[in-house]
Amino acid sequence: MLPIYCDTGGYDARLAELESGRRIVVHQFKYENKSRRIRRGALPSNLRYIDSSAYTYDDLKKDEYLKTVSWDQLRDATTRFAEILSIVGTQNRTDAKHLDSAFMTGCKAFLTSDKADIWAHRGALQHLTGMRIFLVPTEWNEFVGYLGDA
Repeated sequence: MLPIYCDTGGYDARLAELESGRRIVVHQFKYENKSRRIRRGALPSNLRYIDSSAYTYDDLKKDEYLKTVSWDQLRDATTRFAEILSIVGTQNRTDAKHLDSAFMTGCKAFLTSDKADIWAHRGALQHLTGMRIFLVPTEWNEFVGYLGDA
């Protein structure tokens, strides 16, 4: 199953069918509003004390992915946060965290509805992270084609 990350606006209902068919597994970390339809978290990026409201301890224990993550995995995860932030701009810290979480979790594709801050920089971001970035719903067919090629 191919690991996919959806930022806050990147979820499309058609992902449920792909996930139930075991073609993909969808991840997201709750930096903003977390989609109830996404069952698996992602490794957190660049957490600060101010971010403590993102997940409570109970949330972490219930999350299908995060409950299996060890402190060693968190400590040893490779991050590209600083480089991503320099591409998307320091005013887009949350976008950088979403992208870095996807990278740290090993996602191969990143789905977003953010045309200005993420999709507009997709060339540099794809080069840095190795993830394909798709604008949803506009590039849905391209995303499905990528799944067939992956």
